[in-house]
Amino acid sequence: NRDISVLVYKTFVPEINKNPKTFGDPFGGIGARALRVAVEVPELEQIYINDINSVAIDAAKKAAQINLVTQKCTFTTQDVVGFLTSHDSKNYERFSIVDLDPFGSPSAYIDCLLRSVNKGGMVSITATDTAVLCGVHPQVCMRKYYGKPLNNHYARETALRLIISLTALIAARLDLVVHPIFVHANLHYLRVYLTVSVSRLEANSVFKRIGYLRDCPKCGNRNAVTEYDRGEPCELCGSTHSFAGYLWITRLFDKDFVKKMSYLLDTDDEVFAPMQYLKKILVTCTEELDDIPFYFLSDEIASRLMTNPKPLQKIIEQLRSIGYRASRTSLDPNGFKTDARIDQILDLLK
Repeated sequence: NRDISVLVYKTFVPEINKNPKTFGDPFGGIGARALRVAVEVPELEQIYINDINSVAIDAAKKAAQINLVTQKCTFTTQDVVGFLTSHDSKNYERFSIVDLDPFGSPSAYIDCLLRSVNKGGMVSITATDTAVLCGVHPQVCMRKYYGKPLNNHYARETALRLIISLTALIAARLDLVVHPIFVHANLHYLRVYLTVSVSRLEANSVFKRIGYLRDCPKCGNRNAVTEYDRGEPCELCGSTHSFAGYLWITRLFDKDFVKKMSYLLDTDDEVFAPMQYLKKILVTCTEELDDIPFYFLSDEIASRLMTNPKPLQKIIEQLRSIGYRASRTSLDPNGFKTDARIDQILDLLK
């Protein structure tokens, strides 16, 4: 998680158009993330570390001294909302980058987060309430994220898209627009990186990028729509759909930005030599069909065909050979994305 964060931030720094270049960590704890950023991304000139626990901040101060970055660090013991809103005024500079990594859901802080970042800046958001976002507690998800989740094998992607859609909706209310540039997830957390810009016109079109995901539990048919009639049956088998949404239904990655991340990983040996394991992930992200908001599993297809799973690359090549788009997904090593319907996939691979 922190390896990727450092790589994202170091890649983003040249795009910051306002000085001084600043970084805010509202849940700073003992400073593990923020101090690493201070050391490994020296282009960031001011680092603000906040935590309501004064003992944790004392430990962060000692760690800053050990790492020789005390002069560029500011330490506070405010509550998170107070810390973020104190940087939303004419008396304080907004942040170039804000890293929001709470315990549990970030939903209560999104409004203050967006107000605290410079226009053209970046916010990174972590959610650890994976049971909520991945469909175990759908009513809680509806309340906190304004969208219904799915509890299935691609629930992590649905969860990431729920976080982005919540942020995009709140941003639109503030005449702001967010653009995802990178996402990643594992069993215990979900994380998105978004740039923030001002555009009333683009904010008006937020619902072109937010919609619903329809999923048929019986036949496996799935697709994304901007409007959804809950009574409409599956067009393949006539069964009742499950659905998710509101959620983000367009791209998750800025492919040019991911290529810059990959270039930096290759060229900055001083910082990134131990992180070469990220290279494969970045290549997959660059090639991923991230405008398709779901994926299939090779095991899922094999189960429906009652055969052994085919190699993933072979499935992708077969789909491409007859004109379908197909790629791996960075969110599951056994997953693939394609614009082919489930019946077309099964006909091809049987």
